This record gives sequence, structure tokens and C-alpha cells, in this order.
Amino acid sequence: MEKEELFLRNKFLDLARNAYFKNIVTYSMFLNLNEQAIFETIQKDLPNIRYVMFGGYSEAERKIVCFYCDNIPEFDMLEYIKVSPVNKKFADELTHRDFLGALMNLGIERHMVGDICIADNTAHIITFKSMSETIISELTTVKHTKVVLERESADELKAVNRVEYKKINIPSERLDSIIGSIYNFSRSKVNLYIDAGKVFINSRQCFSHSSKIKSGDIITVRGLGRAKFLGISALSKKGRLFAETEIFK
Repeated sequence: MEKEELFLRNKFLDLARNAYFKNIVTYSMFLNLNEQAIFETIQKDLPNIRYVMFGGYSEAERKIVCFYCDNIPEFDMLEYIKVSPVNKKFADELTHRDFLGALMNLGIERHMVGDICIADNTAHIITFKSMSETIISELTTVKHTKVVLERESADELKAVNRVEYKKINIPSERLDSIIGSIYNFSRSKVNLYIDAGKVFINSRQCFSHSSKIKSGDIITVRGLGRAKFLGISALSKKGRLFAETEIFK
């Protein structure tokens, strides 16, 4: 076991024990998919404590794990920040990498920031309240574009159109077929991603090329993005399936 993985496992156990013995709410930093997979492996070692994973909205990729004894916490430790160009007409075309890079340039560590949702050249950032003042007061430029920041609510984030609909034509509901159709990849290229451990179904790492995907499943391919499988909508005369998907921006 690598040192980083051992450290993370011990950190999870410490958080769980503190919540259990002190009857308090404890929570981790934002976890990427690999870190969430590590957490899955230690659940049997946890004390008799409740926990929930949440990233600020239902489809979040990066999540915190929160340990508690009684009632589910309100997640009032999270903050939602909207970052938009001061002048949209003259703004650069801004990407996820641009916004993330601007945050890292402020000295903010990646695990302090959750998902960064992009829509209409505007970013919707999820972070901890302890970091929000720093971001709002110090982030003034993204790429070469002056930006304005404001707090927003979880409901406002939910109202943002973060998805692009795509119809796909597949021979079956196998994982490799669906990924290939979504990203226009050959099956051999898809298999490279799966074998390298870069594919996750509902935040769980998957190495099975033939896994059957169900309606509502979220597929993440590291380096490519995320998509939700909405199910089969029609059947062709030759037996191929027409399916609906949502691609997250």
C-alpha cells in the first residue's frame, strides 16, 4: 500500500472515530474519484457511525465524506460562488482548466475546491466557507479576462443548464459500447481507459468492459468528462438501440 493511500485511510478512520466518541460531525476535504474508491475499501473497519458523501449537488463528482451520529448534517460548511466575466462581449473563451488554474494561482489547494461547473462562459464553484472569502476577495482575473464574483445558493446552481443532450446508437447497454458512442472512440481505445482504471460508474471504479449500464447511471471517464445514461428510447429494425444521454459540461 502506498504512503498516500495509507495516510488517507488513517485520516478517514480518525474522522470516523472522532465523530463516534465525541458525538460530533466531522468531514473530509473534497475527494476525487480515486480517493472515494479508497474510502469504499475501509467501510468494514469503521466504528458504528453513520456517514454520507455529498458534493454540493446530486451529480457532483468531487465529494466530501461526512460522519455523524444522529441527524444528517445540513452541509452548511459549503459555499457556492459564481464567477463570470465583467464584460462578456470581450471575454476569452474560458474553460474548466482556466478557472481551476486561476484558483491554484491563489495558492488554494485542489482538495479545498469541489466541482467547477461551466455554463455560458461562467463558472459555478463549490468550496468550503472557510475558503470563500479568500476566493471572492482575491480572484480578479481568469486567463486574460476580468471577472466578477458573487455568492449563490444551491438552488441557483441547480437551475444552471450544465448538460448537453446527445442521442447515441449502440448494439447493447454495455459500458464499453456506451462510452465509445458518447465520445466517438473505437472499442480498443475505450478498453485502454477501462483497463487503466480511469472509468467510474456512479463514482465507483469499474474494470469490467461488459458492465450493463442502467438508466440514471453516471459514467465518468477521467480526462474526458462525465455523462448520465438516460435509457433506451427506441429499437431499430436491425436490433440496434437508440439511447438518450446527458453530457455534463
